[in-house]
Amino acid sequence: MADYKNKDPNWLCTFSIKKNADKDPNNPETKNRPDLVLVDSEKLNKKGDPFKKNFTINGSWCEASGYFQEDKSLKITIKKTGTIDTIGAAPQPQGSNDGFGDQF
Repeated sequence: MADYKNKDPNWLCTFSIKKNADKDPNNPETKNRPDLVLVDSEKLNKKGDPFKKNFTINGSWCEASGYFQEDKSLKITIKKTGTIDTIGAAPQPQGSNDGFGDQF
C-alpha cells in the first residue's frame, strides 16, 4: 500500500478500509465507534492484536476511519498520527546548543 505511487501529480495517497468488527450499533458502548477502519497490519501489539495499517501523506503518518451518516453518505476522517522526521528521533533538551544562534 505505501509503495504505490500514482502518476497523477494531484494524487496524495491510497488506503484501504474495512468494516469495523468491534462495532455493534445496538450496543451503547460501541455505537460511537467508526463504521469503517483501516485494514490490519502484519505486526502485532503487546496484547496480540494487529496494528492498523497506517499510511503517509507528505511525510506525515495518518490513519483513516469512516462513518456512515444518517443520509446514507460516507464521511471519511483522516487524522495525523505523527511525522516521519520526528518518529524515532531523540528529543533535544531545551537550551541545547544546536548552532542555530551561531548562524546570525
